Amino acid sequence: MTMTDQEQKDHLKEYSERHRFWANQALNQLGYSINLFTTLGIAFLTFLISERTNYNKINIDFSQNIDCSLTFFLTALFLTGLTVFLGLLSVTARLYDIRITRHIIWTRKRTMKKLKTSLPDGYIDLSKSSKLGNYLRTLTKKIDWIETKDLEDKDILNTRFEALRKQAKLLGELSWRTHKLQLLTLMLALICYGLS
Repeated sequence: MTMTDQEQKDHLKEYSERHRFWANQALNQLGYSINLFTTLGIAFLTFLISERTNYNKINIDFSQNIDCSLTFFLTALFLTGLTVFLGLLSVTARLYDIRITRHIIWTRKRTMKKLKTSLPDGYIDLSKSSKLGNYLRTLTKKIDWIETKDLEDKDILNTRFEALRKQAKLLGELSWRTHKLQLLTLMLALICYGLS
């Protein structure tokens, strides 16, 4: 079945609207899920700390047998702390990602209005980039925002714009990855506590 040009444009518009809707849903659900599992991790960590008195005293003596119950409890405690840490890492990475993405959109809009041209929107190669290193640089250094005066020099604009796009993409991927690890560590912590 062939379509007319107008039918193709209508379908493309409909698909774009669907994509925008579901992308928004995915981001909202990611934020909700990160917050939920971070809260569950904090609650479980609090519970584990209150249960500490039910286990033997930690005694490091290599001549004694390993207390499996205590070992599983301490492993659950460590994994739950890691769950909370990963949740906080994921939340802050997501916040910076959203902030930079908002600035990228502002820059696109300003460039279109002032220069009557669009900025690149192609593939970003992240193969040689460290997500965690990017996150630490974002936290410790000032973000290199694009200002209105930067629109005058196309080379500076393109260089800074691509750097911001890459930074936002790395933060977004870090947010998803740390959330997946958060879920895994919480499940492992629950299993270890069950075995204790």
